Amino acid sequence: MTLEHLILMRHAKSSWQHDGLTDHQRPLNKRGRRAAHAIGALLKARELTPDHIWSSDSQRTRETVAHAFPGIDIVPVWQNGFYHASANQVLYVCGEHGEPKGQTLLLMGHNPGWEDLLFHFSDLSRRMPTGACAIFKRANTETDWLENESWKLEDLLYPRDFES
Repeated sequence: MTLEHLILMRHAKSSWQHDGLTDHQRPLNKRGRRAAHAIGALLKARELTPDHIWSSDSQRTRETVAHAFPGIDIVPVWQNGFYHASANQVLYVCGEHGEPKGQTLLLMGHNPGWEDLLFHFSDLSRRMPTGACAIFKRANTETDWLENESWKLEDLLYPRDFES
């Protein structure tokens, strides 16, 4: 099965209220948990529940996945190599894994790499604030799945678009 959708999602809003935690250990705040739940519900309503999740292994990305996709029947692949990675580093890690079998892959991570990935796949320079989600549809199966020509940006969602 050829991958049909690629979703780039930046972790939801995290908390700075916990002294003694490293950046890697910071949890989501209340707003972040609500936003993660809302974007997960929106993706589910669009029938875009991921078949695969490759995510940074930080606490805030783990919590974003847990709140966005409670009860999901897949095991995310936690990537230390996605933690504050550049777009090139993320593309390298993805290339090492190879194109996954399934319809939808969600990549979860951090800026500035995620804004750079958005540009890589769409040629659009846009902000990706916390909780933002870029949805791509496969446009070309003749090119390598990590090439720009392989994807067309379908939607770019910001937390303000789906938070209640």
